[in-house]
Amino acid sequence: MDDEVLHGYLQHHWVGSTAGVSLFQRVARSHGDPAAATVVGELGEEVAGERETLRGLMTAVGVRPSRVGALAARAGEVAGRLKPNGRVLSRSPLTDVLELEALRDAVYGKRGGWEVLRSVADDDPRLDAALLDDLLARSDRQLERLQGLHVGVSRKRLLA
Repeated sequence: MDDEVLHGYLQHHWVGSTAGVSLFQRVARSHGDPAAATVVGELGEEVAGERETLRGLMTAVGVRPSRVGALAARAGEVAGRLKPNGRVLSRSPLTDVLELEALRDAVYGKRGGWEVLRSVADDDPRLDAALLDDLLARSDRQLERLQGLHVGVSRKRLLA
């Protein structure tokens, strides 16, 4: 195993997970559909737990999560809120749709990380293959829930 490449890969996913957790938390607080906000909050708790699992995997292979990277991820998530929606002080109904799409993208990215780690887990005893299988299955369930939310909220906003 090329530890330098593995460490870099894990750092990139650590940064992404930091932004993802922040995004889930914000959307859970601000989403215009209360039922969707509740589900996003539940998923956000799962994703935050998986971030801690990632921290454990990083420790197992001898790399510490980057604090600078985590700060940059949070700043990037805040900057990502700035978009041309025609409203300065209020939320656009379209924001609810686009945020759910961003959450799906975040989970797809996280799932991709688990896939890569799983592909090498049988060759590196520091990586727990069963844990990675569970994380992949969990990501698939999260994507299914987000897909349902996305379609439902999108229909409401487009047919309003």
